[in-house]
Amino acid sequence: MSREPDLTLAAARARGQGSAHLDADPTYVRRYLRKISPVLSWAIGKWTGLAADHVTVASIAIGSLGGLLLAAGSLPFDLAALVLLQFGYLLDIADGEVARIRGTAGKRGTYLDLIGHVLTNRALYAGASISLLAITDRAPWAIGVALVTMAFSWPFGYYARLHVVGVPGQNPDHAPRSSAAPSRPGVLGAVRWLYDNLKFLWNVPASMNLFCVAIIADCVRFLGGAGSALAVPVLLAVFGPSLALKQILHAVALLRRPDW
Repeated sequence: MSREPDLTLAAARARGQGSAHLDADPTYVRRYLRKISPVLSWAIGKWTGLAADHVTVASIAIGSLGGLLLAAGSLPFDLAALVLLQFGYLLDIADGEVARIRGTAGKRGTYLDLIGHVLTNRALYAGASISLLAITDRAPWAIGVALVTMAFSWPFGYYARLHVVGVPGQNPDHAPRSSAAPSRPGVLGAVRWLYDNLKFLWNVPASMNLFCVAIIADCVRFLGGAGSALAVPVLLAVFGPSLALKQILHAVALLRRPDW
């Protein structure tokens, strides 16, 4: 790909963020990253010959490294993990903008982008799992949490159904938040309403940001003299099994769809 020396920031923003999928962006992306990403996309388009795929690969490498660094459970590595996770996700936003700026957007790029989500999230859960095993001295229940998280951390039911039915559906990482009132009365209705309004926390980037908050908490603890991570492994112990249960229940629920 060639550089575009005459590319302006305004043009990069207009071309890069002109796709219809912007309305489906998570709130965090719309309010924050989409304010920063055009500057990065403009710089890439104007000053480099990098293609969108190069940006995606960089995002995967940086985000995965950030997740794996959590295994060290120390202040320098946690700080590095925090920076790399956030920068990796910024690149994950910018790759689509670069593709639209260069006129190369397509299904292949979306495929590579989703592969990146799998790899970076697995790296994050792997690093957090190792930190959990470290503080529990490899307790059997901690090993079980790590295995369950790694085994069922992806919406396998959604993609299996997509393979069988062949009808594109909503991206499971960008499911919109619900604001409707409970559809059924009583405790079950309230639980369902609560789930509908909080299920975004298991998706990207909310799940990554939850771990970033835990990383910050651990950094504060390290500065206070703590010798090991605590917030990240505790979050993994709660988040991992709940994510696995969500994916399993969703896969079972898809069996009742009328459009098989």
